[in-house]
Amino acid sequence: MSNTKNFVDLQAGFYNALSQGLGYSPTDPFQLIQPSPPLTGGQEGDELLWNYLNAIPPASLTQNTTVSGGNQFLADYQAVMSALQAAPNNFQSTIGDACFNAYQKALAAGDVKPGPMNFRNWALYNGTCSGVAVSGASALAAAMLDPIFAAQMNVLPYKPAGAESVTFAPGYQKMLALLQKAPSRFFSVSAGDWSTDVSKTWTGGSDSGFFGLWGGSSSESTLSQKFASSAVSLSASFAHVLPFNATPGDWYSSSALGLAYNSPNAAPWNPANPINWDKTFGPQGNMQRFAANLLIVDQMEVVVTSSASYSTLEQTEIQQNSSKGLWPFYTGSGGSSSSTSVSFDSSGEMQVKITSQPNAPIIIGCNVLAASVYLGHEAAAAKVLARTFYPDR
Repeated sequence: MSNTKNFVDLQAGFYNALSQGLGYSPTDPFQLIQPSPPLTGGQEGDELLWNYLNAIPPASLTQNTTVSGGNQFLADYQAVMSALQAAPNNFQSTIGDACFNAYQKALAAGDVKPGPMNFRNWALYNGTCSGVAVSGASALAAAMLDPIFAAQMNVLPYKPAGAESVTFAPGYQKMLALLQKAPSRFFSVSAGDWSTDVSKTWTGGSDSGFFGLWGGSSSESTLSQKFASSAVSLSASFAHVLPFNATPGDWYSSSALGLAYNSPNAAPWNPANPINWDKTFGPQGNMQRFAANLLIVDQMEVVVTSSASYSTLEQTEIQQNSSKGLWPFYTGSGGSSSSTSVSFDSSGEMQVKITSQPNAPIIIGCNVLAASVYLGHEAAAAKVLARTFYPDR
């Protein structure tokens, strides 16, 4: 246990305190998410919630959602599906090129849902395809027994290729109901009692992208370093803490992605496509990790004190920037749902108080799984599918 010397130490100490306070062991793949504004409900609730699940976690103890680079599950998955070759089928030859192209455009536009019966009903009223509505539906039913072809069809309606936004299940309202029944958590760290060793964590201590004292500031700025090197204490309470599990929507096929993962440099990967196994799942790949679930809280109360003596000018600068949110969650002041306040005593010592209201969900972290674990349950099925559809691989 020790005082923190710089912001790297302080962030490491907070990561350890938070993960242990939530009940995780030092080696569990927990990732802190910053900044952490409350989610809004209404029509935007599902989209805001699912955006967190759609983000591919970086190899860092902290995921800063504003500087993470925007690596997205759906977009990366679509790229993989485009790089795979489906088993031979006679769907396109049965309906003809003109009908096939019209069907592809209709799928992308959201005018028709994937599936044989949906194709039949759509084709009956499409002049290009009306004559092959029944035969085409039969051919499509046979073709979609191949998980790769089915996955390629099912993902077409979604962005960026199509018009539909990413989906997971369940959504915001179900999450809110579960959150209201979730247990509470509390932890505190006294000045001088920070445990800053993160070398045995799931990243081996790698942590990057976090802010400094306020949202958007550098962790190496003079004020940030002054704050971090002072005697800092913290207490945090959450009325409810929910590990929220959700599964990808109809756009996703675990069997197809599992087959791709378990077939490095072999069918169904198309050797002529620049997207390959290494660029997807390899050491520099864009789908090495997935968010298994989100850590969501409400009725948060965090109190941080710093024993440093801040000058009048420094106090003014901190107060002017407090609306951007202050360490450790950078929640800001989200109308009536959250509040961040800062005060100074006569000696210039600082106290930060961060609060949020009931039924104002705040995502503070996620549990990260490596692709090998996330897709591991598909390994046996993938091998069977590979022998069935790709016997020459």
